Amino acid sequence: MNNLVRTTTDPHSTYFKQFLTIGGLVFTDKPTQIWTVLGPCVSVILHSPGKKISAMCHAQLVEKEFLSKHHFGSGSNQYTTTTKNIDFRYVAYSVNYMIQQFLMMGITTNEIHASIYGGAHLISGLTYNIGFENISIACEMLQNRGVRIIVKDVGGEKSRVIRHYSDTGVTHVKVF
Repeated sequence: MNNLVRTTTDPHSTYFKQFLTIGGLVFTDKPTQIWTVLGPCVSVILHSPGKKISAMCHAQLVEKEFLSKHHFGSGSNQYTTTTKNIDFRYVAYSVNYMIQQFLMMGITTNEIHASIYGGAHLISGLTYNIGFENISIACEMLQNRGVRIIVKDVGGEKSRVIRHYSDTGVTHVKVF
């Protein structure tokens, strides 16, 4: 499953509008309003203020088997994927893919601003907290790659609607 969307500008609107479902990822250099609804899933947004480029994912799972198989988290920065094997439902794949796209455009990691949203624990009786796991792997991946996290609106017990504007880097959050 590969739900990558590259946007184009709608001639009848200031912003192209793109809704992200689970497993979706948008990478755009066009003015785009990207929005999604999150529970335990997370959205990681990467933005280059200088180039006005944004990427946003809607990921639901950590995929620990892949991470341990590649020794990620033990100090290795050799975490790589190939586009034909990417499944954007997984936080690790999505974050890594977005960073790779920025690097391929000549944007260094210290020029990227990251934001993380979601990861709510919606079912209070459940002992395993997938939202917490999603938040943890997103933070770990970004920090290990040298990407600065400027906003975290994560956790809690409520869902969120987020709207990100790709050209300005502004993100609006509504908790419900």
